[in-house]
Amino acid sequence: MLLVTAFELLSVFVVSLIFAYYLYYRYCFTYWSKKGVAQLNPTFPVGDLSSAAWGKESVYVRLQTLYHKFKDAGHKFGGIYFLNGPLYFPVDPDLIKKLLVSDFDHFVDRGMYIDEEKLPLTAHIFSMKGEQWRKVRMKFTPTFTSGKMKSMYNILVKISQNLVTTLEPDAEEGRDVDIKEILMRYTTDIIGSTAFGVDCNSLKYPDTEFTRMVAMIFNNPPWKLFKVALEEGLQNPGNIIKIAHDNKTVQKYFNDLVRDTMEYRDKNNVTRDDFLNILMQMRSSGMEFNEIVSQSFLFFTAGFETSSSTMSNCIHELAHNQNVQDILREEIHETLGRDSSKYTYDDILSLPYMDKVVKETLRKYPAVAMLNRQCVKQYKVPGSEAVIEEGTPVIVSVLGLHRDPEYFPDPLEFDPERFNSENKVVPFTYLPFGDGPRNCIGLRFGLMQTKLGLATLLNDFKFFPSPKSPRHLVVDPSSTTIVFSVLNGVHTKIVKV
Repeated sequence: MLLVTAFELLSVFVVSLIFAYYLYYRYCFTYWSKKGVAQLNPTFPVGDLSSAAWGKESVYVRLQTLYHKFKDAGHKFGGIYFLNGPLYFPVDPDLIKKLLVSDFDHFVDRGMYIDEEKLPLTAHIFSMKGEQWRKVRMKFTPTFTSGKMKSMYNILVKISQNLVTTLEPDAEEGRDVDIKEILMRYTTDIIGSTAFGVDCNSLKYPDTEFTRMVAMIFNNPPWKLFKVALEEGLQNPGNIIKIAHDNKTVQKYFNDLVRDTMEYRDKNNVTRDDFLNILMQMRSSGMEFNEIVSQSFLFFTAGFETSSSTMSNCIHELAHNQNVQDILREEIHETLGRDSSKYTYDDILSLPYMDKVVKETLRKYPAVAMLNRQCVKQYKVPGSEAVIEEGTPVIVSVLGLHRDPEYFPDPLEFDPERFNSENKVVPFTYLPFGDGPRNCIGLRFGLMQTKLGLATLLNDFKFFPSPKSPRHLVVDPSSTTIVFSVLNGVHTKIVKV
């Protein structure tokens, strides 16, 4: 009898606790309405991201839907909830400009997870805050000049020739290939070489230790998301970045890799034209070992999947738009010739149609489909009475802007001519690299890598649609990375030119 009573009491306690937690959530969901800010219909326990939380659609697609709900209702901004946490959600380009540029001092931080002691790999420029970020950004800005890019360019050319060799057997047979998987190996080799001085050779040997580490960073099981939610809470979506960094095996591997490479270069007086060499030179200005490791790790994670995704998504669109592919190939052959090993850095950047094709790819498939910031001091939203409190996360739906028919008619149509000189893009509706002082510092390297890869491929191969990939690529709903990652790869038929 006592056992039954105890069980009943425990049951009542658990039910009461859940109900109390539910009421607490409902109270949290009144935050924006109390401030006079438009909000939608958040649901327990995931707020406004219900379909994304249950794996039905990508969080980026859900944010795109929310973007249109606010905009169609005539709101320039709104308030949304990530779990029970409030987020400021601007949709008007003028407000986004103020967020990123004019009123940047209110939104200096990205709001990304950072813990220099427990997870030193998180202590990179992408996550850094305030004054620390400013100092490091000032140091790194000269690292990504055109001159520095040119010094690394020959490494990229060599690996691009390996890419051709890898694809030739498939092209000779006219086979279907998962071009995304191959281009991920290509960017692994490039970033591994330029960031860590490692000849990964994953194009030839896909299952190396380095590529296994890559898989551990980017292919995380769902339980890791729940682990981070329990440890940190996900009211701030920037905490998700912890998933990619919270792995002791990965931490040890990259620490040892950088330490061994630096010791070897110091001992043997080796100088190499790569990113790691630039960081090593910064030791004289006070850069410490942990900083070098974390910045190298960021350079790898930021440049690996973004560029491979952009290239593979571009190839997919070219396969479905043969006239665009033919015009681009003709530009490459007429301007640069047929020997891709002799394409120079300036040659690659001098192709106007290539530039339009890449821009249109990044419009339809933005590599980073949302921007996040954090309010660092109280902010009154211009043209309203709404006040954003210090510490409030901010989200901009890049996918929503890029696929808004008001700014880009027929947004699913792939049309590079949107970016010709006669068509004026509405400012702050096209943000593939962000904007303002905290834009993507590595955009020059990303564009160099992407354009060289595409020029090399199109010089030698033609691409055609594959029945294995849908006409319009679908965002992977299970992805926990910040990159626009498509579902089930990108398949295309490849033939020799």
